[in-house]
Amino acid sequence: MMQFRDKDGDVWESDGEGRLRCVRANDPDDVGLDLSAADVDEDYGPLTPAAEEPSETPSAPVSPLFSADHVLSRASVFQSAHALVTGLAWGEEQKPSVYDVLQVARFLEES
Repeated sequence: MMQFRDKDGDVWESDGEGRLRCVRANDPDDVGLDLSAADVDEDYGPLTPAAEEPSETPSAPVSPLFSADHVLSRASVFQSAHALVTGLAWGEEQKPSVYDVLQVARFLEES
């Protein structure tokens, strides 16, 4: 079964037929909710695929000289992400949003 995280970090599990069930949530009342994927995305989204459980101790970078913190400040990471996203070809109806930029910035920080 595929799992997804919503904007609040809650975990939703797919039944493979277009429905999602909340299996882990910050608000205990949300656990067990069974909604269509479109409803979950609209009310709780954006949904992103949930990765494996994070380890309790994050792995240290190979060398601190090569970590994103030492190479780029947070502002330059955001500026680089903004330049990448706005440099892409977007359709006439599509425009990059701040969420697109933040997702790219998150990727740049993790790599």
